[in-house]
Amino acid sequence: MLVQNCYTSGAVAYERRSRPFISSARPPTPFQPVDQGNWRTSNHLLEASAAVVALTVILIPPSAHAFADTTDASKMPSVAFVHRQARGATTPLAPRNPLADLSAGLFGTGNDVAEERDPITPFTLYGTSFKKYLIEQLQGEKIISRSKGFTVNACVGAVEVTQETPQFQGLPTGDKALYAKNRVCRKSEGQDLKETCRSACESACTASLEIYGQQVTQESGFTLLASDKARMARSCTRNCSYECGKPGKAFDFVIPYRR
Repeated sequence: MLVQNCYTSGAVAYERRSRPFISSARPPTPFQPVDQGNWRTSNHLLEASAAVVALTVILIPPSAHAFADTTDASKMPSVAFVHRQARGATTPLAPRNPLADLSAGLFGTGNDVAEERDPITPFTLYGTSFKKYLIEQLQGEKIISRSKGFTVNACVGAVEVTQETPQFQGLPTGDKALYAKNRVCRKSEGQDLKETCRSACESACTASLEIYGQQVTQESGFTLLASDKARMARSCTRNCSYECGKPGKAFDFVIPYRR
């Protein structure tokens, strides 16, 4: 009987030692016997794994971390990140909103103050470009010589809507410019037609708007905005140059102001 009990105890001990290790050991429940060997071994492995992870984070250079400081906005994560300062302090930064940046670029930040526009009486620029396919050398009113090239005369004037009566509307565009206040004409000569037209048109349009703006200020005290004058000057120059570039000798153009 004693020999049999010893044999049985030895077999049980051998079976426990030869039992395979279970890596996903869980803490015992009140209804489960405690296996001290497996539970302690699993705890030691978990502690060792945590130590390896902590050592890896310490040894890896900061440039390889996902939370490393960088000045390249394209590489910044979309979530909030931690900025490492020189003294080691950490300051949480709010994530950037690309839609807000796009809205600010297109529509302003909301702090922009719009220019106040005076109630200027609506008017219209009437102009005509006259073109010659040669360059004349004059002495007074006498032509002394002619040479190859282009001569462009651009004339521009402003007419208020109060002057645009039914009789006025029935006139040709070229004749309407004769009713303009302080009609301005500028001349340009050159070998390139496009550049010659642009030079004459730009000079006439700019001078006409400048003179008309001064006249409006003297009569009413209102001022034509510089941005409006620049916009109308560009439109006037573009239309005048386009008409001037067409085959022919004279072309009219109209630029309305209705702000």
